[in-house]
Amino acid sequence: MAVRIELSGTSNFRSLKGLPTRDGRRIAGHTVLRSDQLDRLQRADWDVLASLGVKTVCDLRTASERSRFPNSLPERGVRQIPIELVGDLRSNPELAEPLRTRQGVAGAVGMMMQMYRQFPEALAPHLATLFRLFREGEVPVLVHCVVGKDRTGFTVAVLLHALGVAEEDVMADYLLSRSVRETANEERRAVLAKLLQRVTERPANSEMVDALLDARPEYLRAACDAVTERYGSMQGYLQARAGLDERALGALRDRWLELA
Repeated sequence: MAVRIELSGTSNFRSLKGLPTRDGRRIAGHTVLRSDQLDRLQRADWDVLASLGVKTVCDLRTASERSRFPNSLPERGVRQIPIELVGDLRSNPELAEPLRTRQGVAGAVGMMMQMYRQFPEALAPHLATLFRLFREGEVPVLVHCVVGKDRTGFTVAVLLHALGVAEEDVMADYLLSRSVRETANEERRAVLAKLLQRVTERPANSEMVDALLDARPEYLRAACDAVTERYGSMQGYLQARAGLDERALGALRDRWLELA
């Protein structure tokens, strides 16, 4: 199970330390961490991250998101890499089609699944950069987006697959981000409802908003299905788009896993 770590400036932060792998090992230390955006982090929060050894922050947000809510990084010791993963309704108007053609919550769920299906190709050009961090020892790496659920959810799932974590454990970690729906305040819900109404030209109910805020198994499966359809498997995806063959994956695991 992932390790929850309390930071005053985040609401969806955790470490993947200790997650078991299929070969009986586990992720060593705080090699991979995940979070929502980091613009509200205080000095004490960065002291915690420094104690975890964080070397690199991978920011999956768009340029406009980074400009509006810039990460409050320390002056030294942490490298930030922007990996722009375009994939939400505001940055990709094509995702509105399911909302227009299906009624109510079915349209919202359809939009989310379509969004997830686009993640593999959106991430693919950045995979070599991402895995280079592991090869060059620029870890622990902290991966984040705005709420740490969708773009971060798929990116971390790919990392966990590469490290040999079983599918059920990858899914279990992803579903921990259901906390985003549970903790969303009324202001955030109102913003999403307004966005949905603008797209559909119909009032948005609470179930539609919940569908956008939630982490649901069918969402992550939609992304993984898209990988399988095009590449045959997640391993095929990693080899085709990141150059990670069996030998490279073995070296990755030997370096960043430990005996359970």
